Amino acid sequence: MNVGDKELQYVLSEGVMVNVDSLSQLERLFRLGVPETLSFRINPERGAGHHEYVVTASKHAKFGMDEDSAFKAYETAEKAGVKRFGIHMHIGSGIMDVAPYLKSGERLLEIAWKINNKLGINFDFIDFGGGMGIPYKPEEKELNLDAFASKLVEMFTSKLDEYSLGQPELWIEPGRFIVAEAGVLLTRVNAIKSVSSKRFAGVDAGFNTLIRPAMYGAYHHILVANKLNEQPTETYDVVGPICESGDVLAKDRHLPKICEGDLLAILNVGAYGFSMSSQYNSRPRPAEVLVKNGKYTLIREAETFEDLIKRQRIAEWLEG
Repeated sequence: MNVGDKELQYVLSEGVMVNVDSLSQLERLFRLGVPETLSFRINPERGAGHHEYVVTASKHAKFGMDEDSAFKAYETAEKAGVKRFGIHMHIGSGIMDVAPYLKSGERLLEIAWKINNKLGINFDFIDFGGGMGIPYKPEEKELNLDAFASKLVEMFTSKLDEYSLGQPELWIEPGRFIVAEAGVLLTRVNAIKSVSSKRFAGVDAGFNTLIRPAMYGAYHHILVANKLNEQPTETYDVVGPICESGDVLAKDRHLPKICEGDLLAILNVGAYGFSMSSQYNSRPRPAEVLVKNGKYTLIREAETFEDLIKRQRIAEWLEG
């Protein structure tokens, strides 16, 4: 949501399909051009997710359109000359069960039926969004993808028949589900410190590198990469170098005895690791290395301090 005119102009010029989030955005889009195909994001007011910050469909969520706005949006778009339509929802992230999709999907299809019945608009596709989760903790079970697909398709086809909605395509966006487990953050231990009954392992990655634990209280499993055959004997808080108390990557983790120089592997960072990283606290972002079948190559160079300041300019009136 809240995309600017430059972004709208870019996707129009590149022929990218637009998924509109609001009537305001639709008005701005049509001042720039009218695409042949258009989709609208609907808020079914039934959301789910691993943390309140990632639940994106509720009565007071900032995302999507309510039913009344959706009617006006489709009516406006048809009058403007849009030829083909989709309808979309996204209810949250880190969802490990099909039940929320079924509940929200039924509401989405009900709204699609009302739009079809009132405006005569047919849908080329119905998009259930993303948010399919992965097991971050070793004891968690994986999402049963076969059962998930079977139940979702069963509900989808049943409602299409009930509402006489034709044969639109069922779309889903499984981004995290595909890439999260493909990423590992390697971080070096700089210091070991004990305070009262708490033992800290200070590492060179902080919440500027991986923000999910600080932002969501998210769990990422950690291994001592150079001691994989050793048994856990100590309990640590794994903390970064940022000068904030929230710079904690993991709390109370039972790990093999850690020493300065050890290498920790923080798992499942492929979805929201580098993509949410920053240069906060004047910390350059790390390199990225692609590994496959025993081969590896550098695909992004590590930033340097010079990278942090290369676009800075000193005002002429401050120079003396």
